[in-house]
Amino acid sequence: MKKLLILLLVARTAPALADDRAAAERYFRAGAKAFAAQNFEAAATDFDEAYKQLPLPEIAFSAAQAYRRLYRIDPKPEYVKRSVELYRVYLDKVKTGGRVADAADNLADMQHELDKLTHEGAKFTTTEVAHTRLGVSVTTGGDASAMTEIGDATGAQTRGLHATIDGQPVEPFALVDVDAKEHTLAASADGYLPAEKKVMAVSGQSQLIELELKPKPAVVQVTTDDGADIAVDGRAGSPRLELAAGKHVIEVTARGREPFAREITVTRGQQLTVDAPLEKTARRKAVPYVLGGAGLLAIAAGATALVAESRDSDASKLRDQIRAGNAPPSTADKYDAAVQSRDHYVTATWVLGGAAVAAATTGVLLYWLDKPAAEHLTINPTASGGSVTFSGRF
Repeated sequence: MKKLLILLLVARTAPALADDRAAAERYFRAGAKAFAAQNFEAAATDFDEAYKQLPLPEIAFSAAQAYRRLYRIDPKPEYVKRSVELYRVYLDKVKTGGRVADAADNLADMQHELDKLTHEGAKFTTTEVAHTRLGVSVTTGGDASAMTEIGDATGAQTRGLHATIDGQPVEPFALVDVDAKEHTLAASADGYLPAEKKVMAVSGQSQLIELELKPKPAVVQVTTDDGADIAVDGRAGSPRLELAAGKHVIEVTARGREPFAREITVTRGQQLTVDAPLEKTARRKAVPYVLGGAGLLAIAAGATALVAESRDSDASKLRDQIRAGNAPPSTADKYDAAVQSRDHYVTATWVLGGAAVAAATTGVLLYWLDKPAAEHLTINPTASGGSVTFSGRF
């Protein structure tokens, strides 16, 4: 029975611990971003909330760092006292490694300041009032969830980051007092699509709401010949491409045109135009000449056929004279010459006609089968976006 009670207790406790850790990570991420933005008041509040959810020494150290930096901007005695408490928590639990040296040095500085303030009779405000607060924590994807000690470096910031509650600007990552009702939280940043969420504020509770901003795609307009096939990174595309930030390869192919390829690097929300002029292939350039030659051969075949028909008519008349009798011997000679001439021109007609058909067929095949593939291109990336070298046969 005792074992069963223990198992039931563990089963009930595990989900609660998971929820606490998730909340702690959410507050810690917000605190780290606020610290990076040098909003140390918001960072201290967020780290404190994270520590309430999950009292890890790494969180205590980070909160102490925020309170120490905040005291240099807003010298309230309670900030010194809180930083001393948190540095001691960290050093009580972490004896080696981590940020022990930094914690010891900073504790000494803050303890000296605290002793000075105490000697001067400073008053420390420690009364905690239950607040109804909401905060907007903005994530942009790929944010680290590991909770490690925050150093003095403030780090990078998201450009153009803005947050609002019910349309009123608020500091991102900061908890602000609100009424216990439904509120609309929104966030935006350069290069990202805006996000919005409705949240019910609970009386006496603080809630940090994460809004994830999705990156704006780069819009690439490809200008090329009508009917050309466009592909990006090996997948079929259209003249207007929406691409994620990074490197991409654009390929343009068309029947009878040399393929085009270019490597481009785009950023979030960038507008870019890629000109893809397509030059005629050697085969396509030859098609008019081949078809023109076929036409000339056909004309020649027609001319020889007309001559053959004329010679055949002459031969028929001479044959009729011979059959009628009383024709001189020279008539037979003329008949034989007319027949030989007719046969000569008939042969020439067949030869020329066959050559015309062969040339026309060749021209049609050159036209329809002339579609070079982009894999024959070698792309050499350059700082300006890429250059193209042609290789292989088409």
